[in-house]
Amino acid sequence: MKIGEASRVYSARVNKLNCQKDRLTAKKKAYEKGEIKMTEKEADQLAKSIDRIKLQCQKASEFMDGFGTYKELLRNVESSKQQRDFMAEKAEEDAKCIEIMRRISRGDKVPPYDELKLLNYNAEMYQMAKNMALLAEKEKRKEHDSLWDEEDENPANEMSPDEVVDNTECSMVMPAEIMAEDFSAE
Repeated sequence: MKIGEASRVYSARVNKLNCQKDRLTAKKKAYEKGEIKMTEKEADQLAKSIDRIKLQCQKASEFMDGFGTYKELLRNVESSKQQRDFMAEKAEEDAKCIEIMRRISRGDKVPPYDELKLLNYNAEMYQMAKNMALLAEKEKRKEHDSLWDEEDENPANEMSPDEVVDNTECSMVMPAEIMAEDFSAE
């Protein structure tokens, strides 16, 4: 089960437990006010059911707190990965732009796309490289291929950390005692 699905299932279960607890508590109050009649045995059974469901609600609440922490930790890990990847790509782009500047400043020929990338990256660096190229000897020019691959132009559609977490397999399972449906005296 994916975490997003587990979150919905677990939340629905907690809501159902709370509704059942409220219903049983209301039934007990109605009995205490004399609005409904029941035997001592039925009243005792009702009190035990309320105690049991309150315990389940408490355990479910504790579980959901832990589950929320679990999701938050996974979200933070995914966010950190995406930041790391972004910074690595940025560092690679910085290095490529510096290399293009170096090539241009020596008077070498670089593809127009690379010149445009440098201009968009930092116009002052581009202008400085062009000025230095004018001073370089024209006969010793090298011709270079582009430093950017075609796939660099189209960044992949990345999912947000929340989407990644929701689509991750869930390793936390709500305890069976919380998921149990058995409520006597209802």
